Amino acid sequence: MAYLQLKGIEKFFGEHRAIKGIDLNIQPGEFIVFVGPSGCGKSTLLRLIAGLEHIDGGTLTLEGRDITHQPSSKRDLAMVFQSYALYPHMSVFENMSFALKLAKVDPKVIDDKVKRAADILNLTPYLQRTPKELSGGQRQRVAIGRAIVRAPKVFLFDEPLSNLDAALRGQTRVEIAKLHRDLGATTIYVTHDQVEAMTLADRVVVLRDGQIEQVGTPLELYDHPANQFVAQFIGTPQMNVVPAAHWPPQVQQRCPPAAAGGAVGLRPENVVVRQDGQGLVQGQVDLIEALGAETLLYVSTGEGAHLVARQSERTSLSPGDTVTLDVVTGHAHWFDAAGHIVPSQATA
Repeated sequence: MAYLQLKGIEKFFGEHRAIKGIDLNIQPGEFIVFVGPSGCGKSTLLRLIAGLEHIDGGTLTLEGRDITHQPSSKRDLAMVFQSYALYPHMSVFENMSFALKLAKVDPKVIDDKVKRAADILNLTPYLQRTPKELSGGQRQRVAIGRAIVRAPKVFLFDEPLSNLDAALRGQTRVEIAKLHRDLGATTIYVTHDQVEAMTLADRVVVLRDGQIEQVGTPLELYDHPANQFVAQFIGTPQMNVVPAAHWPPQVQQRCPPAAAGGAVGLRPENVVVRQDGQGLVQGQVDLIEALGAETLLYVSTGEGAHLVARQSERTSLSPGDTVTLDVVTGHAHWFDAAGHIVPSQATA
């Protein structure tokens, strides 16, 4: 039996059906990431699990116990918000211990729990400071610490790193991954950042328009997307998707019959830029992003296709240069006209 089970979960805002019958089983100790474009319902779904929004249809069970209509205080879940939601007049210690004090937990137990959480999060030197005396990353760690001391059955994170700068996001992401491993906690994490999704998750849940498009490990979604939406949403830069008709015969010949009139998808690392004129497609370099360890080349073709190529070596090319492109068709993804994936075995 699943540790946390969502069965037919629905949510309406007036006539708008925001969450459309979500089914999901989460196992103990899993790190699940909800990802999708703005407005897809990922934060709404998290709030339904937390009890901050009323569930209009379906059932939510935790360890076999129906918590669908229980108040959030009775669900044994802890949520960390995008905004830190700390009490500005309280010290770090007081913020982290506040929920336990309300529950009338023994002061000695509170002291032990707060100090243990502070030690895990490297907050011990700051326990007597107020939030205004902390950096953004430290404030977010206090918010996480407040959740830890409650020892919930499930941690819920709603875009917790969005307010941090790039360097702090990377550092705090690593801390959250280590924290999850050390605590062995069950975690549900909402983000729009694919790097967070790919690096943190045991499984990623891709949402669109209140529905699940695909569930799988990060590399399953990257290598075997269920459809064009998932293929282009997972991966940075996104997958090149070009109508099959824009490719030369050598590529079109490999197109499965079911993908006729559809498109060919290629990851940037499967597009090879050549300067010797020996490639399949001629194009012009529009932009070069030299990132040090890798180089991204943006190329437009005479047929109107725009492609991104990723290479590990640096380049002597400049915008405006003419190049030819080779493609690794063995790693191509074939889509029909409706954007559904077509198995390449269909060519046989």
